[in-house]
Amino acid sequence: MRRLGILVAAILGFCLASAAWAESEDTEREGGILGTGIVGTITALGSIYVNGQHILFDDGMAVENLLPGHTVAVLAHPEGTRWRATDIRQILPLVGPAQVSPDGQLTIMGTRVLTPDGVASDIAAGDWVAVSGVWQAGYVIATRVDPVSDPVNARIEGTVFDTQSDQPLRLGGTEITGLRPQHLQDGDVIRATGTPTGDSLQVSQLETGVFASAPGVVLIEGYFSAPQPSGLYTVLGSNIVSYTDSPEMIDPLAKQLICSRAGMMVTVDLTALDPGDVVEIPVECVDGTVAPLD
Repeated sequence: MRRLGILVAAILGFCLASAAWAESEDTEREGGILGTGIVGTITALGSIYVNGQHILFDDGMAVENLLPGHTVAVLAHPEGTRWRATDIRQILPLVGPAQVSPDGQLTIMGTRVLTPDGVASDIAAGDWVAVSGVWQAGYVIATRVDPVSDPVNARIEGTVFDTQSDQPLRLGGTEITGLRPQHLQDGDVIRATGTPTGDSLQVSQLETGVFASAPGVVLIEGYFSAPQPSGLYTVLGSNIVSYTDSPEMIDPLAKQLICSRAGMMVTVDLTALDPGDVVEIPVECVDGTVAPLD
């Protein structure tokens, strides 16, 4: 028997004390867990496994090209101990021409890409590639790098900050020029496509958000941003924003698994869980319970 930890108890205890939480909980108990979003890396097929969750999808859903290492955002509802996807979108932090340094360091449009052994070892300068992975600080940790045989537009997707400045937006080392939404806020996720020019992207299309529709609960794998002067921080790539008055407690170098509801972030300690416990995490987050996992 293991608990998710003191942080879980504190956050979920606060949520249970609110009338809004109770009303929403009643609604969701009647119809199951509604609008659950799962963001992470595919670790296995059949159908797909993401963040320890077994996700099924119906025939005809455009997922035939998904492979282990690809990163995805899934909207799903529970089906027994598994999930049934209603929408799956591939997340590509970077798509564009490769810049390769003499020591083999990969950069795309000025943004550094960390490639573990066996990933992107045969990429040459000028090759167009699509990078799957997660943001950490100002670079992308790749989980898969695929060649792009017929490039049309470059792309960058991630969390933006300093949105109130009159300076161009930046994601990692990439300057984003051209289109700019009027109501963009710090911590928002943007998806920009356009023409690459050195260390910049001239945008022809820009979208915001992670999912096709806003989920009530999100389970995401990723890294915290460094807190802003206001105390704002986020899980990079999530659109989930919170605030802290103890910025030293936020570690942007440690990989996290976060369950979030109504703006609350619950940090899940995977080292304290047996593999079979992982499937219960979204249920615990939705129910607002602090019962130990078996």
